[in-house]
Parts: sequence; C-alpha cells; structure tokens
Amino acid sequence: MLYYARSENTEKDYFVKQLQLDEVIHNVILKFRHSLMERKAIINIHDIENVIYTDEKWLTFILSQIVQNAIKYFDKQENKLTIYSQDNGTNILLVIEDNGCGIKASDLSRVFEKGFTGSNRNKANATGMGLYLSKKLCDRLGLKLDIASTEKEYTRLTITFPKGTVHNFSE
Repeated sequence: MLYYARSENTEKDYFVKQLQLDEVIHNVILKFRHSLMERKAIINIHDIENVIYTDEKWLTFILSQIVQNAIKYFDKQENKLTIYSQDNGTNILLVIEDNGCGIKASDLSRVFEKGFTGSNRNKANATGMGLYLSKKLCDRLGLKLDIASTEKEYTRLTITFPKGTVHNFSE
C-alpha cells in the first residue's frame, strides 16, 4: 500500500507507505552496531511488530538522530537502550529510551530549538540540530515527537504514528 503526501511547508514530496516497524528499527540499530558495541550497550527491543504509515527514508533519519544522541550521551557503567511500541487504539507509540546523562529540567523545553545543545551536555560534536530536524520532520510527516527526561537518569523520546492513516498533529 503506498500513499503520496505533499506538505504545503516544503517543496519536497514524501512517500508515505505501509512499513513494518520492526524492520525499520532493526536497520537503524544495525547501522549503529559498532558504536553500540564500543559503548557495551545493552539493547532491549520488544513489542515492535506494528504496521505504521510514514516515509521510510525520513523515519530512518529521525530514528538515527535519536539513537546517535543516546550513544553520544551514554555515561554509565552499564549503558542501556530500550525500544518498544504500544498500540493505544488510535495510535502506535514508538518509545526510545536510554539511561544516559539525561537533560536538566530547565533545558527540556528547549531541546527542539535550532542550535540548542543544553547546559549539561558539553560534547564538542553537539550541534543542536539533530532533535531540531527530527521535530521538524515529524511535524511535516504528521507525526508527533515528545521528550521526557530526568537529569542523570534517562531520556525518553516518543514518536506517535496515527493508526492506519495519515494525520497531522501540528497545528
């Protein structure tokens, strides 16, 4: 099944099609397998056998940004990355959670701002563009991207996919 979507916010066309969420996730994890092994990350992936509707290339980009951030901000003896999905009846929620350094409460509302790198994240290669671009793409694809975090404990990003349809969450 293939859907064709054109956003009025861009000249680019998106090819929204039916995807197996587990296949997309596994491809992204495979892409970062060496970095994850270097950081001795424990990866827990479960309940991702859902069908979603979106553009595969842009979803892969979004997930790659999120996984890359998790790896970048791992700071524990035992680094963990957990990925799972939930079906709430009307949406499929994809949750990506790490046990890295987390984000200060005072910074949390700004993480999707262009160029924002946070006050507790002193990484030389941080640009503040990954989550900004991910949020913009989710908005254009009709997906919702939310974040929750507690400093020194975890960061959790949730992508909401409308079930069986194309929908725009951004107003």
